[in-house]
Amino acid sequence: RKGQDVRIASQLGILMDSNKATSSTPGVVVVASTNSVDAIDPALRRYGRFDIETDVTVPNKKERLQILELYTRKIPRNSCDLESIAASCNGYVGADLWALCREAIKSAIRRSLIAKKDVKKDSSLTMEDWKNASSLVQPSITRGITVEIPDVTWNDIGGLKDVKTKLRQAVEWPMKHPAAFSRLGITPNRGILLHGPPGCSKTTLAKAAANAANVPFFSLRGDSSSSSSAASERLLSTLLTEMDGLEEAKGVLVFAATNRPYLLDAALMRPGRFDMILYVPPPDLEGRLEILNVHTRRMKLQSDVDLRKLAEDTELFTGAELAGLCREVGTAALRENIDASVVFDRHFQIVKNALNPSLTKEAIDSYSSFRKTSSRSGCLE
Repeated sequence: RKGQDVRIASQLGILMDSNKATSSTPGVVVVASTNSVDAIDPALRRYGRFDIETDVTVPNKKERLQILELYTRKIPRNSCDLESIAASCNGYVGADLWALCREAIKSAIRRSLIAKKDVKKDSSLTMEDWKNASSLVQPSITRGITVEIPDVTWNDIGGLKDVKTKLRQAVEWPMKHPAAFSRLGITPNRGILLHGPPGCSKTTLAKAAANAANVPFFSLRGDSSSSSSAASERLLSTLLTEMDGLEEAKGVLVFAATNRPYLLDAALMRPGRFDMILYVPPPDLEGRLEILNVHTRRMKLQSDVDLRKLAEDTELFTGAELAGLCREVGTAALRENIDASVVFDRHFQIVKNALNPSLTKEAIDSYSSFRKTSSRSGCLE
């Protein structure tokens, strides 16, 4: 297949090079489209071939409204607020919106047939039709992604009391006390950025927040999509467009997590996008003890196991490393005796001595210093 692609690219390049306009023979304009621009042979992207590259982004609210009006122009829209429908369609591309309109129209026709009305004369779109359509048509970006409410709770995360408290306030308060927010004219956070060292429960915190709010959660990773500068720019542009579109959408909160905050584009950091920025540090002594308790609560520990002493001896260990330590301890006990039902202190010592923390004090200082150097230090914790 690769050889075939090379031959096609080579032939196309030859044909485009021979496409020269003269006074008697006008040239031919070649228009191409792709959803994987970085897979295009660089030879085709040079001057003289595809001279102009245009990025067709996900439509914003205004553009979604125009698309919806276009596709429904031939059918009456009784009591339909297309603006609110457009605002609720974040992430929908043109094809998604066409499918949404098609399903809404089909719903209106079915309703007319059931009522034995003249389909051509009496069919009109209602908000119920749009509701039915939205249950059938989802944004292309979410296809193949399982959207569900996580089974992770706040109690599954050891330590990080301050961070958990702030997240609870940011996520749960707007839903539990909407009248209070309205009374004071407060707009709930639209985006929360968690930053800190790897393995410190940033993604787990987001899942616990979704569980507490009883709302669906799905995770998208940006690193695999941003291996080049052009891909990074497209990803950033799409994210900014979507976050700006959330201004009219209610009940949507964007969580982002990174262990490289210095590489984030400044456009993402302004208020109105990621309104709250929280530092998620590695666990302190009490945090490590909580994490050890969480991950050994289903284990039967011998009386010689001192989890506090173990917490003191595991400075610089991240939450993920402590979870791995507890998991490996159980395996160590089974290696010693496959019928083992109790874990001894010696098993903890064997595993701990074989592990080295990935963090250093210098690395932690570097992560925490982001709070001091950021222009929005007042929003950082």
